[in-house]
Amino acid sequence: MIIRNKILNLYLFNLIFIGVLFVTSTTSIAQEVTEGQTYSPAGLSQEPVNVKSELFPTSSNEVGDTTFTIYGDASVPFKIYFVNGAQYDNIFNPNPTGIILNGREFNFFCSMEKSIRQNYSNVLEAKEFDYLGKSYLMLISFREDCLGDNCRYRCYNVFDITDKGSIRQTSFSSLFQGTDSFGDYNNDGKLDFLRVAPKPPKDHIAGEVVTNYLITSYTMRRGIPRQLTDQGNTYYLYVKGTEDVSNFNVLQAYWFFNIKNKDGESAEPTTYFAEYISFDPMYRYLYNPNGVRIEKNRWSVLVTDVGDLESAQEHCHIVNEYNIEEVFIMIDQYSGDITYQVFAGNFVSKESAQAYLKQLQSYGVDGQLVDFLKSY
Repeated sequence: MIIRNKILNLYLFNLIFIGVLFVTSTTSIAQEVTEGQTYSPAGLSQEPVNVKSELFPTSSNEVGDTTFTIYGDASVPFKIYFVNGAQYDNIFNPNPTGIILNGREFNFFCSMEKSIRQNYSNVLEAKEFDYLGKSYLMLISFREDCLGDNCRYRCYNVFDITDKGSIRQTSFSSLFQGTDSFGDYNNDGKLDFLRVAPKPPKDHIAGEVVTNYLITSYTMRRGIPRQLTDQGNTYYLYVKGTEDVSNFNVLQAYWFFNIKNKDGESAEPTTYFAEYISFDPMYRYLYNPNGVRIEKNRWSVLVTDVGDLESAQEHCHIVNEYNIEEVFIMIDQYSGDITYQVFAGNFVSKESAQAYLKQLQSYGVDGQLVDFLKSY
């Protein structure tokens, strides 16, 4: 009887101990993440991405001067090629590289416009995932201009492999890494993605790590990303988060559903972008990437034109990495859709603009010399 009571008491003690552990555990978890105040990229989409497989190289092969890294376990087997040779130079004549997917060759890019091919093919992460009835292959790599803060970026090359005979490629860069960057944010039944970029506050001290970020969303249409907007207002989140942006508090928002700020209160829908389009639609102003109007001289180099302000600002950043400090944005309002043109330089002399053009061409950028006086 005494033994039975001891066993019973020990059993009751264990039950109480487990109960305390359970309560303590659930309480600590609730304290770590407060509903409505702390968010993660995955939490912004109701339908999570279903990762089918993580892919790794299965073999390699040398054919002539070309090295192939083969991913034989993928549902659509592919191989990444890299051409070797003493004639290639990292800056002036980069080694050709790319991916052969289902017998078709694709280049690597690190921007939505796919205007500048990426000559860096070291894959950090390769995954296949399904989403809303479609299949995708995602490859992630460093940006090839990986210096300083640029090393925080990742290059995404995403392939819609649902129809193996008509594969479509989408490319973009973002600070956040992984399949949590994908979801259906506007509930239209199609795959969208998030792009995360650093956005320091006004009181930011130079040299300190930026932990404020701008999160914007895009949808993929036939391999061409389109920024998600609402009657001209860009959907965005301005947040403060961890260095890898895995968790964040919302400071300002214009989002698809009710967002709570860091105080647990509803964040009022606030349009982010200040007035950026010139007051006089018949005159095109130059702006620096921060939106400050610049007096226009005569000569410049047109680098590209894109459909949204963020992409233009990203291109300005890329051009800066080519040792070109003077980059500008001009808004083209004469066509049916507003486009943002990116220019390098703002010169009085044609010779100075030609020097910029030659410098860009050495990096593989096909710029166009522009005479503002005659063109506009």
